[in-house]
Amino acid sequence: MQGIIDALRETTNRLSQAGIEYFLVGSLAAMQYGRPRFTNDIDLVVQIKSLQISPFCKLFDTDEYYCPPREIINDEVLRGGMFNLIHQSSGVKIDVVLLKNNEFSSSEFSRRQKIEILPELFVAIASAEDIIIKKLEYFKEGGSEKHLTDIKGILAETKVDLTYLNLWIAKLGLANEWSKIS
Repeated sequence: MQGIIDALRETTNRLSQAGIEYFLVGSLAAMQYGRPRFTNDIDLVVQIKSLQISPFCKLFDTDEYYCPPREIINDEVLRGGMFNLIHQSSGVKIDVVLLKNNEFSSSEFSRRQKIEILPELFVAIASAEDIIIKKLEYFKEGGSEKHLTDIKGILAETKVDLTYLNLWIAKLGLANEWSKIS
């Protein structure tokens, strides 16, 4: 786990210093609101504008990281896709998911908050409700039970805004997946 923490600290510090907006999602984020479980990667939603591609590449084109070629990052930024960084000393994979240009992503981005997840490690993180919604989407796409387990852990440990959840569950057509959480 120390390797993941080191990679998270170094990666988010670099993004913050460069003024590149991000927030933590995925299993590490779910654990902040729910129950711990094993994970071997970091998932970050990152807002990279066209003018930030070169600075981003310079941030991570070092011996400490594997960073894809600029052309790949440029293509992914244009299509709103994703790519991976590898933190070389720990071997930790960092999934860099580009912020989408849609209503839910805008809401998710506006609701992120910076919290201290460990002593002296402050990280921008998605809200518990937004993590639940994304986990429902991932479950719908792939059927992996780990997403439902993460959601149940969040609901057991964290008070959530059910009005907000129900709004997005309806808008995104996730009622069937949500019904599996009882």
